[in-house]
Amino acid sequence: MEKNDKKLIIALILSSCIIAGFFTFLYIDINQKLESLSSTSGVFTPSTISPGEIYDKTTESVVLIASRKNLSESMTIQSKCSGFIYDDEGHIITVNSSIADADEIRVMFTNGTEVKAKVIGFDEYSNLAVLKINENLSITQQPLRFGTSSKLHLTERIYIVGKLFGDENSMIPGEVNRLRCALWFKDEFPIVDVIQFSATICPETLGAPLLNSKGNVVGVVIRMAGKGNISSVGYALSSEMIKRIVPSIMKMGKYTHPWLEGVRGVDLTQQIAEKMNVNLTRGFLVTHIDAKVNGSLHAGNRTVTIDGKNITVGGDIIIKINEREVRGFYDIVDYLEKYKYENIGKDVTLTIFRNGKIMDIRWKIGKVEARILDN
Repeated sequence: MEKNDKKLIIALILSSCIIAGFFTFLYIDINQKLESLSSTSGVFTPSTISPGEIYDKTTESVVLIASRKNLSESMTIQSKCSGFIYDDEGHIITVNSSIADADEIRVMFTNGTEVKAKVIGFDEYSNLAVLKINENLSITQQPLRFGTSSKLHLTERIYIVGKLFGDENSMIPGEVNRLRCALWFKDEFPIVDVIQFSATICPETLGAPLLNSKGNVVGVVIRMAGKGNISSVGYALSSEMIKRIVPSIMKMGKYTHPWLEGVRGVDLTQQIAEKMNVNLTRGFLVTHIDAKVNGSLHAGNRTVTIDGKNITVGGDIIIKINEREVRGFYDIVDYLEKYKYENIGKDVTLTIFRNGKIMDIRWKIGKVEARILDN
């Protein structure tokens, strides 16, 4: 082998070593940065963790809430439910139905600490309440991290860490059955964006966090199916709704649900459409408008009987809101709750059907003050 050939081989070997060293350094540097980002943002954390890890990660932040209501000097009603730590300032999320009108509320942590709490506010439509523990107590338990409920899918595995026939936390596995369904806690108005799940729960489980496979909160358990002491089906308010409602409760003591100012109506059906002689089968029929409200929306002007019920017809039919299709009442509620909950007093564009014509009008967003549906 000639001298020049040896030099070429040596040069190639050295170049290969330098290149290999560079990429090794680059790999280590990128890996360290990704690990750093993962620890601070959670972006690159594993997609799932085991049920045991979920329990260990969350159980200290889930509390037992015991309330007492005095009916008389000799008679009291006691109630228990679950709740969880929302922030570092001692706010706790739970259900209003278990603590409403209570004379005393106590919060019990897994380490045995027991403290009094006061109600900051509540929302009867979603059954959500926010408590605040004694301001002098230092909270060492961490607030639970929130996930994104809109990323859930049907049959997805979920977990509940909360109370189940006792004061200790239980790990309750379950499965998503339905998404974006509606619940009525009051006759006037529903709560939308509710998750239906299958899992064994009891009254004490209400207020517990619904967790995804990363151990993040995607909902709070707000109702059992049926009226017994145990159920295999439950309902959770989505984390998206929690993120809107809780800050308002903390600031104002309540949450104001948006609705079209002064408007009442019914979903358009085939039978109603035939009575009105219109070629539509979807939309929201305006039956009444509060006399105090001024605007270009038209209410009904005559009454018909369908299946034994009197329905006011002849009004405008809302078919879109801000270019979003309106198939019925829930589409309007869902849109306003999702996109316009901070815009009460401002206008939206309604696309309506009136006398055979389609037109756009502006209408003010108001707040829920009375029953919305006529049927």
